[in-house]
Formats: sequence, structure tokens, C-alpha cells
Amino acid sequence: MIKTCYHNLRLFDGVHPYLQEGKIIVVEDDRIKAVQDEAARDRYLDHHLVDLNGYTLLPGLIDAHVHPTVPLALKLNLKVILQMGRQVTMNFASFLKYGITTIRDLASFSSKMQSWRQKIESGSAPGPRIVTALSFLTSPGGVPEMAPTLNPVEALIAGGQFVERPREPDKVRRIAEGLIARGADWLKTQYSEESFLFHGRLNNLSDDCLRALMEVSTGRGVPVAMHHTEKAGFKKGLDLGVRTLEHCSLQELDQADVDLMVKKGISLVPTLKAIGDHADMEAVLDWLTREGRADFMPEPYRQTVAGLELMRSRPYPPPDYRKKFYPDVDMLSRGYPITLKNVARVKKAGGRIGVGTDSCGTGLSFAGQYWRELWLLTQAGFSNVEALTAATRINAGIIGLKDRVGTVEPGKYADFTVVEGNPLDDITAVKNVRTVIKGGLKVKG
Repeated sequence: MIKTCYHNLRLFDGVHPYLQEGKIIVVEDDRIKAVQDEAARDRYLDHHLVDLNGYTLLPGLIDAHVHPTVPLALKLNLKVILQMGRQVTMNFASFLKYGITTIRDLASFSSKMQSWRQKIESGSAPGPRIVTALSFLTSPGGVPEMAPTLNPVEALIAGGQFVERPREPDKVRRIAEGLIARGADWLKTQYSEESFLFHGRLNNLSDDCLRALMEVSTGRGVPVAMHHTEKAGFKKGLDLGVRTLEHCSLQELDQADVDLMVKKGISLVPTLKAIGDHADMEAVLDWLTREGRADFMPEPYRQTVAGLELMRSRPYPPPDYRKKFYPDVDMLSRGYPITLKNVARVKKAGGRIGVGTDSCGTGLSFAGQYWRELWLLTQAGFSNVEALTAATRINAGIIGLKDRVGTVEPGKYADFTVVEGNPLDDITAVKNVRTVIKGGLKVKG
């Protein structure tokens, strides 16, 4: 048995809305044994004593919306093919590097995700705890528009299908059942009427197809997450009774709908970075050029920076915008202030709001900027304590792991993120990660 006692720390346990001084954290193997006053340290003389230098210990951070099997490159070429395996390896390692010890994957190359979860759980590769939806179940011609259904050779290279695009309710049922049989913890779908890639009106699964999906969800006890960026998608999610609404409407929500969401117990994971970073691309590019290169293989890095530079160019978009995949930066920038107000309205109504970055799902979101999602939540009215609680205890409840992670309490996994500074005073201190512990083992620091 591995026995460890952490001391000389400030503790944010995810339960109390303040930092605690003079505490020790006792860990045996992968679990928290006790949280006690410093005076009790002599009881644990047979434990390895670890001095945390007065740093702040948080529950391991959770990202409730990510896509780590995406190799961060939209244009497939020989260099991407040769580098994608290493890039995905770096994606998983990057979560731990920045203190994210648990993720919810909401669309992946399914076979690759199954393989990675097995490797991480067996300890043969570094990475966070994973809850996954495997493939995105969506409509022909619907979001995500840039993701085609792959032929067998392409699927073999990529590591499975990223999207499944059925047309009939029976096919929806078969796909959903198949995903669950292969280990999906969630089912992911979407409802969006207008493209944010300049492609006009979009297709969606029919109501019969969506009801078929919900029938499988209810019958198998596997929750549904729904992508949306408009009021219509928000309403559709309410009507269906999905478990979580992903992203947030760019259109002002009706108060009656917000109240109904709260009444139904539906959670919102707004991924503010996925929208707001389009209004502040300079900050993302600055991080990429100063710090981000270490998280990328050369070709994905080149394509990521080139994509940002293109979005910053004027005139924009390029002439071929109707045929390719260029984000409508003006649409997202205009909608962002409305999105902030919607999040604030859900919060005021008592809704449950989690933290997700859409990491690897856009050309702007990366594990290294997780702290920025917390800062953006403070722009929607969250206190620093509320943002940290959303990143830990609230997120654990949303993704179905509240009994295992999210707080520093006896019996839970010994997953800790140790940062320099006081994030209750300055939320950006979350980026100053000094040590990361997952299951009682140091994975950084």
C-alpha cells in the first residue's frame, strides 16, 4: 500500500467556499483516507510526507466538454497523417499538464477513444479519467459540418467514425444501442438551424429520430447531451428532456424557458471559450506563440496558427467561404455578449452550470487555456469561488462522477491540482499549476 501525507498547503476542497489553512491530506493508494488538522500529522509517521510549499491544493479540475482524439488539423495531408498519432498522445497528456484530471469527451473517433481509455485505465499511458460519448450522433448535413462520414479505409486511418448520420428512427436506435454496447457513457446529438460556417440553413434529425434517441437513453439509463447555439436548440433540448445543453444560445433566451430548464434539472455547459475567443483572438494567438507550441506537433501547430491568422485577416472570409469551413467570426462576436447574458440569467434562476472548453473541437480551444474558461465565467457574474466550484464539484455531478471526484473528501479518488497563488482572489492563478496528482500518484511536479 502506498501511503502519503500532504501538508503545508492551503486547501480548497470544493465543499467549503473558502480556503482552509493548517490541514493535512492523507492518501492511501488511490483514495483519500482523511482530511485533518495539522496537529494530527504525528498519527501518520508511517506515511510518506510531502511538503506542498504553501501552495493551494484543489480537487483535480474537470473539463466537461472536450474532443481529445481530434489531431488539431482541419486539412488532412501526409504530414497530418504521420503526426496525428503523436498529436493525440500529446492531447491526452496536456490535460494532466494543466491540472485537468477528468474529462467528458463529447465526440471522438470512437475506436481510438476506446483504445485510449483502456491504455489510461491500465496505466500504460498518461491521461485523465474519461467519460465518453464516442461518436457524435447527428443528421446528414447537420453539425458538425466539417466532419464527414468516413469510408472504411478513412475510418481505419482515423480510428473509427467521428460522426454517425442516420436518417430513420430505427437506424438511430441501432446506432445508439451500438455506442452503448461499445462503452459510451453518454449519447451526443445536436439541434442547430443556422450554420456558423457561412453555409446557411442546416438539417437536423427529425423529431421521430430524436424521440427514438431519447427512448434508448431512458431505457438504457445513458444520458443525452445536446449541442445548440440558438434559442430553437435550447427549446428542443427542453422538450426532449436531455441531461445537458452544450454551448449556449447566441440569441436571447426567454425567461420562461430558462425557468423550465431549471425545473427539469437540465444542466448547461456553456463552453464560453468556443464563442468568446472569436472576439479576442489576439489572446489565443499570444498564448500559442509564447507557450502553446510545446503542446503541438509541427503540422497541427502550423495549421492552427495559420487558421487564426486567416480569421484575423481582412477582408474575411475568403472567396471560397461557401465551400470550405471558415467560422463566421462576426456572428460569434456579435452573439457573445448575448451568450454571457444568457449564462447569467440561467445562474440567477438557480440553474446548474458546468465548465467545458470544447478543447480540440475548435481552432481556438486547448487544454492550456482551461483557466480562461473560468475567467470568462466570472464575466458572466460568477464569483471566483463559484467558478472553481463549477470546475470541480458541480462538474463531477453533471458528468455522473460525484461519488468519485470533484471534492477533497475521504473515500474519493486522490486527484489534486496544486497551484501557486490564491485563485479565490485571482482566478487566473489556476494557470500556475505546480503539481498534479491523479489517483495518489504524482503526474506532474
